[in-house]
Amino acid sequence: MRTYDVFPEPVGEYTVGRTQMDLEYTASDHSTRELTAFVYYPADSSEGKTTSAYMFPEVYGLLKDQPLVTEDIFTIDFKTRCYDDLALSAKDKRYPVLFYVCGGGGSPEWGTVLCTDLASKGYVVVSIGHPNSTMYKRTDGRLYNVSKEFSDVLMEFSQDPEMLALAGKMEMRPDDETAIAMCRKVLALPVLAKLTEYSELQAEDVRHVADYLYQLDSGELNSIFKDRLLLDTGMGIAGHSYGGLTTAMVCRDDKRFACGVGLDSGAFGLQDSDLKTPFLLLYNEPNYNMNAIIGANNSRETYYFSVDRVGHLDYCDIVFTSVNEKLRGERDAMEMRNLITDYTANFCDHYILQKAASVEGLAYDGVDLIRKTQSK
Repeated sequence: MRTYDVFPEPVGEYTVGRTQMDLEYTASDHSTRELTAFVYYPADSSEGKTTSAYMFPEVYGLLKDQPLVTEDIFTIDFKTRCYDDLALSAKDKRYPVLFYVCGGGGSPEWGTVLCTDLASKGYVVVSIGHPNSTMYKRTDGRLYNVSKEFSDVLMEFSQDPEMLALAGKMEMRPDDETAIAMCRKVLALPVLAKLTEYSELQAEDVRHVADYLYQLDSGELNSIFKDRLLLDTGMGIAGHSYGGLTTAMVCRDDKRFACGVGLDSGAFGLQDSDLKTPFLLLYNEPNYNMNAIIGANNSRETYYFSVDRVGHLDYCDIVFTSVNEKLRGERDAMEMRNLITDYTANFCDHYILQKAASVEGLAYDGVDLIRKTQSK
């Protein structure tokens, strides 16, 4: 396994700025949600600054308190390709907006490579630290770890006898009817109820931060983003693993979002959901069995791309930062990065910016379009 100590150069023409914001609000369950958000955005110059730190050491230290983490997973000794608190680029008047949702138990910094790439191509990209289900440090210095309750729910799911029995029956490359039937069985499991509740709260977090961006753009709140965000054409959102559930829920519930991307994610809580939003899924088999219901219900286009020779964590920064070969797939880290960036950017360019780009025209060895549903 090749090792790295620096993330790859961004694919786009812009230098990438990064800033962090703390927010808080009262959620539908009456809890106070204290969030943080990393915002990556296009800039014209590094202004002579050194690159942003990858992850706070205190956040990395929180991993030791998570019961599901029993061995070293990744390192944070990495040089990023973004810079803190730069001026927003003057090249364009407004910039489109994307959100990124990390996997459960992860950190908002886990998508730094993808967020930096997309910002270098002209997007403002927001990655949120979600209470209970992720770990992060706010700008006020307070640390938030994954809660024991959330860890227990994840552990219960991973060990659930009914889920394990169904997993043993999942076919590789199943036909649509078989995959949809299996997906319905999985989604009916009682063990998923609490996981779905956490994901619904994460979706509320995203919608709240989206509200906040509208306030920044209007000038109601002072920031570099006043009159600079392209919001009229809709926002996009991408999520990895458990974050993909949140991504789909946001698309289902908020018409301000024009498209969504799920990275090796499932469909918990989406049994009868019409997303009414173009959606793309990149996944490794047999995960079609876990998300086939999304395309079956969606009244807009849904793309399923099967990706071979990859591990589940290859869809986030761990493709570069991993210190454990058992967690990696067989694809080269740079190839996997290019693949994810290309599909995500191409999809969002088409549905947000109305460009002629088409994900069907991308060509990567071992990446197959398994299913595409048309608008109904």
